[in-house]
Amino acid sequence: MKAFLQVLPHMFQRNQAKDLAATYHFTFTGEENAQATVIIQNKTLTVEKGHIGDADFQLIADSQTWIRLMAKETGVLSAVMSGKIRTKGQLKLFKAFSKCFPS
Repeated sequence: MKAFLQVLPHMFQRNQAKDLAATYHFTFTGEENAQATVIIQNKTLTVEKGHIGDADFQLIADSQTWIRLMAKETGVLSAVMSGKIRTKGQLKLFKAFSKCFPS
C-alpha cells in the first residue's frame, strides 16, 4: 500500500480534477496495513500518512483485494459484495477520484 500511496502524486491528472474539492480517508487492512488522507482541491493532490481532518469519502479495503482491483484482476462489485471493500460517503466522489488517474 505504501507504493500505491507514493505513486498517486505522479499519476495524478490535474486537469481531470476540475472543480473537485474533497478529502478521502483510505484504510488498508490485512497483509499491508496503512492509513492515509488524500486531499484534492484546486487541481492539486496531497497525500498524508494517517487520517487527518474530516473525510468526505472513506474507503476501507483489504490490501490484497485492493492490489487485485488495481491490477483489474477483480471487480469492484465482487469486492464490495464480499465485504473486502467498504465505503462511506457519496460514490460520485469516488468516481471523481478515479477519473483523476489513468485507468
